[in-house]
Amino acid sequence: MSLGIGTKTASALGLASVIIEAHDMGKRGARKGKAQASADKFVRDQIGASKSNTDSDKHNTIKEFTEHADISDKFVEFGGMAGGYLSGFAKCLKNNIFTVGFGTLGMFAKSKAIRTIALIGMGTSILFDTITNATSLFERKDYLDNR
Repeated sequence: MSLGIGTKTASALGLASVIIEAHDMGKRGARKGKAQASADKFVRDQIGASKSNTDSDKHNTIKEFTEHADISDKFVEFGGMAGGYLSGFAKCLKNNIFTVGFGTLGMFAKSKAIRTIALIGMGTSILFDTITNATSLFERKDYLDNR
C-alpha cells in the first residue's frame, strides 16, 4: 500500500514540476513571440508603405495612414503570443517526455512491478535531465585550446 501512495505522490510531483516549467517556458515563448510578431509587422508595414503603385498623393496619404494606424497590431501580437506560448510549452514537454511518460504510468499503475518501473524510470529521467541540463559536466569548456 505504501508503494502505491509513494508512487502516486512522486508521479504527481514529477508531473507538477514539468507543468510548472512548461508554463514558465510558455510565458517566455509568448514574450518572444509577441516581440517577433510585432517586429515583423513593423517591417512589413514599412516596406508596404514605401512602395507606390501610382504618383497619387491621395494613395500615398492613405498608405502613410495605414502604416501608422496600427489597426491590426493587437491581433498580430496576440497570435505571436499564443504561438510562442504553445511552442515553449511543447518544447518543455518534448524535453521531459520520459518524465511525463513514467509519471503518467505511475499515476495509473495497478501492479507493484509497474509502479516500481515507473518510479525507477521517472527517477532516472529526472537525474539524466538534471545532469545534462543543470550541470556543466558534459559541456565543452576548453575553448582556449586549439583542437
